[in-house]
Amino acid sequence: MRHIFIIVIILLTLGHTSYNGLLFPKNNIELITNSSDYFIFKNIILSDQYHDNFSSNYTTFPNSVSSNSLIYNIQLSGLKLTPSIQIINYGEIEDSETGYKFRSEDYILSNQLHKNITNNFLSTFELKYLYSKIDNFHSSILATKLNFIYNLNFLVFEIFLDNYGTILTTYTSVKEKLPENYGYSLMYKPKNLNLLFLYKNEFFRNHMDFNLSVELMLNNNSIFMGISSIGQDLYYGNFEDDFFTGTSLGLKTKYKNFDFMLGYQNLGILGSSTSLTILKSLN
Repeated sequence: MRHIFIIVIILLTLGHTSYNGLLFPKNNIELITNSSDYFIFKNIILSDQYHDNFSSNYTTFPNSVSSNSLIYNIQLSGLKLTPSIQIINYGEIEDSETGYKFRSEDYILSNQLHKNITNNFLSTFELKYLYSKIDNFHSSILATKLNFIYNLNFLVFEIFLDNYGTILTTYTSVKEKLPENYGYSLMYKPKNLNLLFLYKNEFFRNHMDFNLSVELMLNNNSIFMGISSIGQDLYYGNFEDDFFTGTSLGLKTKYKNFDFMLGYQNLGILGSSTSLTILKSLN
């Protein structure tokens, strides 16, 4: 039992025990824009026809942390569904005092429902199940995301509530909290310019983050650039509230029914993240 308390203390300093795996990006676009709804906004503002698609994603983070995910977008009877699975591997962690080594992983299953309410107003609801494993101990949670999106033709506006839910099982008797947050997003397309701007502002318990990104669309290719804020409590207070993001750059190219996307994010003194996404259109 002594090992689990050592493990929890170590992972607390990594911001893991508050289920921050829910904040990890699933794909290249999320890494750059910090938005899981980017393609929804883009399809709305460009009036693009919806296509079913399937994507495979791999992302690396500092300290040998990595993420693999599979995402499927499908439309059934006017209802759009996005089931996904994500595995986050935190690698091998060693306690410097005892030399004890252990591994930690998160497994996240989710499904998002996307429904048009009127021609200009729609809503999505996402249900997420996270199973977290630390050495021989485990925990599980259910979380939700609800957002409302309004289309003003040249501007798309969103408000959202994210990661509100319940903890089903815990590692120990220590009470944990989900990384609950709320906020809003704006996507804007200047007239006669092949540019998309996205601004996202999200509010956590003890800090606020913002993200600004731009996509330059060039025929079948795109260039993405993004910048994100630093959490207000970085290096102070509880480490679970520290989530440094940084600046990012991405490239997307299309070949037949495939989209290939590469992303890079600079995390300053913490290192960097890279991401590869391969997406196939199915119709």
